[in-house]
Amino acid sequence: MEDGMLVPVIIASVLTLMCVYGVITQKLIFTRHGLFWFGVMVFLANMISAVQTGGTGEAEMIMISTGLLYGLQAVLMYPFVTHPFDNSNKAAYFAQKRIAICITSINGVIPVLHLLGFDLGIPDILPIYHGVIALLGVGMTVKFFRGSVVVK
Repeated sequence: MEDGMLVPVIIASVLTLMCVYGVITQKLIFTRHGLFWFGVMVFLANMISAVQTGGTGEAEMIMISTGLLYGLQAVLMYPFVTHPFDNSNKAAYFAQKRIAICITSINGVIPVLHLLGFDLGIPDILPIYHGVIALLGVGMTVKFFRGSVVVK
């Protein structure tokens, strides 16, 4: 692993563990913080890389697109203003389902591309972190569709 990627990989490890801890303990504020800061970190890293490269080629467009997707994740998981979640409110319940599906889709792309053999230019451990977060999203989506999610 390059020396320049050591700190981001450590931060990604901590944020992934924070997400897993939040799901296991059902303290979703940890999951929201983990997903928010994970999204911010990937957004900034991709945007800075695209600007530093300075080109308008395919690689830069992929960096910008990836950055925007993770920026969307950060917006969806914004943890600083929380409102109580009411399962009886159908609109809020369906919005939560859509958010869980979006997070799963955003994080599921990286491991799939890695498994298909694409060179993503990132350390091999990072697709695993994205895969863990995508699996957490799949679990939440399944729970939502079964109707077994009760958010406190």
